[in-house]
Amino acid sequence: MEYKATDIPGKILYDKQFNVQIRPVTPIEQKYIVSLSQKEQKTTLDYINFLKKLIITDNPEVPFEELYWYDIQYLLYRIRYMTYPKFPLKLGFKCLDCGETIMHEMNIGALEINEPDLSKPRTIVLDNLGECPIRNKYVGDDLIVEDFAKRKGIDVTEDIQMRVLLLDLLLISKKGQTLDELYALAEDGTITASDIANVEEWFTSNVWGIKEEVTVKCKKCNKEASRGYVLSIEDFFSII
Repeated sequence: MEYKATDIPGKILYDKQFNVQIRPVTPIEQKYIVSLSQKEQKTTLDYINFLKKLIITDNPEVPFEELYWYDIQYLLYRIRYMTYPKFPLKLGFKCLDCGETIMHEMNIGALEINEPDLSKPRTIVLDNLGECPIRNKYVGDDLIVEDFAKRKGIDVTEDIQMRVLLLDLLLISKKGQTLDELYALAEDGTITASDIANVEEWFTSNVWGIKEEVTVKCKKCNKEASRGYVLSIEDFFSII
């Protein structure tokens, strides 16, 4: 299977520069990823192992798990485009005025790309810990959260707020610092609720990659609106 070189929007944010290559999904892999989404027992590791076959880098010092999620999301669109160049993604929306279903075909080759804003701070001041590094989400953060939750008996599938909190804590982790250590700091109040609110505010203002927003027009009432969308991994590799 031939891999093709591609860039990622956040490449300037990595300490170690590297090149990325991607390839299309095979028919067998397409059936696997769609069927995986239908199984009750599936993990983030299943999806990561799948993506590792499609995306390669030339710098072992930057493991796949430490690629930023926004860059992986961008690469998913490129892989989807390579896999089904003749089939646009189909998005369905309800008109907010009349309730009519609006179908929108998205041309993946004409997606809008947001570049990282280098003027944004890469550190954050916490109430009790002072200035700390802050980063965006890595792909492997979900694996760390799931392992922690399993050991603590926490169901992060049901408790979405706890999952978000644990991911927030990882965004301010220093090199070598574990989620157990960060959780203990949050548990005793050293990391405050105000700190977490500031982390989440920083995170939402540091978005790059694909701009997941389209303008749709209702054929029934002729109203036009800008609508946001979020695609799951199985959506990328389906033509339906």
